[in-house]
Amino acid sequence: MLHQFCKYNNWANSLLLTALMDNPATLCGPCISLFSHLVNAQLIWVSRINGIKPDVGVWQVHDLNICRQLLDESENSLSKMEYTEATASAAIIKYTTSSGDWYETSVADILLHVFNHGTYHRAQIAREMKLNGLNPIHTDYILFVRQQANSAPGKY
Repeated sequence: MLHQFCKYNNWANSLLLTALMDNPATLCGPCISLFSHLVNAQLIWVSRINGIKPDVGVWQVHDLNICRQLLDESENSLSKMEYTEATASAAIIKYTTSSGDWYETSVADILLHVFNHGTYHRAQIAREMKLNGLNPIHTDYILFVRQQANSAPGKY
């Protein structure tokens, strides 16, 4: 199931990024700040899993071209990870948070957090879009599932 959530997360983030890039009106302050945070946090968690120091701050704001580059980097890394429940649950990552606290967490729990965190902030961005008179981007999981079913081989 982690692999499916990874694919959904990548789909939803790409859909939102495309919508933000296609409509400059969506670049309201909170939208770009929240999207930058979503991208930064995902990259930070991927960096922790891979045992490297991230190059971004949690709330660092980027333009959308930088967001695209960072998103591509983290999505590529996420897509290459081992997603069997047993492997991801058994792998424990030791890391320091941005506030300097030390923790140990399974890769499975980190990945679930990353995917849930993305959903949370995509919803905030959708709300901001609506508050600014824009049509929000729908990134619900069920839409992803329906799209996957409609594009399956042999489906007509």
